[in-house]
Amino acid sequence: MKSSASSALELNHVTFSHQDTVILSAIHWTVQRQQTAAIIGPNGCGKSTLLRIAAGYLWPTRGEVKVLGKTLGAYPINRLRQRMALIEAAAIYPFDQAMTALDVACSGFFGTLTIAYCKPTLRQWKAARQSLQDVGLAGRENQLWSTLSTGQRMRALIGRALLNRPELLLFDEPSAGLDLPARETLLALLTQLRTGPDAPAMIVVTHHLEELLPQTSNVLLLGTGGRIVAAGPAASVITAKNLTNAYGWPIAPRRRHGRYFAHARPQPWPHLQPRL
Repeated sequence: MKSSASSALELNHVTFSHQDTVILSAIHWTVQRQQTAAIIGPNGCGKSTLLRIAAGYLWPTRGEVKVLGKTLGAYPINRLRQRMALIEAAAIYPFDQAMTALDVACSGFFGTLTIAYCKPTLRQWKAARQSLQDVGLAGRENQLWSTLSTGQRMRALIGRALLNRPELLLFDEPSAGLDLPARETLLALLTQLRTGPDAPAMIVVTHHLEELLPQTSNVLLLGTGGRIVAAGPAASVITAKNLTNAYGWPIAPRRRHGRYFAHARPQPWPHLQPRL
């Protein structure tokens, strides 16, 4: 294993429990800087919880978490959060109703949900406008946040996150609620973020194999009870045996043009009886 200094995220035997229920069980996983990684697994296996632990919004019951070479709990979390960003598609971002897409992007400089009490400089406004253009929202700068589509909001949030040039990007179901063209456009944007010498490390939580970026080289597959089923290179983790073990359902993965797809055999739940 490489040293912590070269790691974007290092989880050492991380366990998380809530009200006597084990959500994550002894997770040991490392993501290197500038690496594209993914966390996959069935509903309720602790994927989102693990991402929030990585962002410092939840604390493990046991174990150690290192982010960008710094141990959580031994280094100011507010300073770490200036170097990373968590973007959650299902989260409610209660921005002021009067805020435009540009206002939302610019609020990223201050880490606030309003700019009513902030005084952005002309340089900050220019940078926020450029960031929106970079994520494909040119011409939408003055549109109210509340009137943006789901896909446009996700793009605005990414533009907001990129203002501080994060070294680690954490995405929780980034394409949730998007139709197929919007999903593919978003995935193309995330792929674009992987280019350049200063590309951040990226960890994506998803339920769907087809949403994995082709550059994904490190996959953590979780099963029920928040246990690790497999971890490592995508080709060795995404197998029929591992997926079937994790989901408790026959799943056959396929790969085409660098993208993974999954097929699950249709069958009723065991307790359902056919109606005559």
